[in-house]
Amino acid sequence: MKLFAICLILGASLMGCSSTPLSLPTCEIPAPLATVQPLLSVPEMPVEVSSTDTTATFDRDGIVQLTKLRKAALGNKEIGDLNAAALEARNEEVNQFIECSRYSKMWMEVREDMLEQERRDHTMDNLWHRGLIAVGVIAVSL
Repeated sequence: MKLFAICLILGASLMGCSSTPLSLPTCEIPAPLATVQPLLSVPEMPVEVSSTDTTATFDRDGIVQLTKLRKAALGNKEIGDLNAAALEARNEEVNQFIECSRYSKMWMEVREDMLEQERRDHTMDNLWHRGLIAVGVIAVSL
């Protein structure tokens, strides 16, 4: 009977402790936007046929060249606006990534504190069980 009680106490004290599964934080970072667009090539500025202090006169080829120049400038303005919007969206994504890393760091600190507390609790449990085993062995041997 004494041997059975000792084996029962030893068996109960050797049970492993369970730990909670590790759950890592996830950050939803949006996918990168399409690549930025290159600017259009701008044609050369036409040379005026005649000019004064306030006016310039162009021939037919010069007017065609000015029209192409204006269209390229408008296209580059539109492309520039799109690139600025893409850059602004990228900055927002980077800010989200920075915020995620801050939360991840805080989560790691909390997990580290939890692990340290778990270690202290485990040590106390081991001491408690060993004390119970010692009391049981002493009680059985008397």
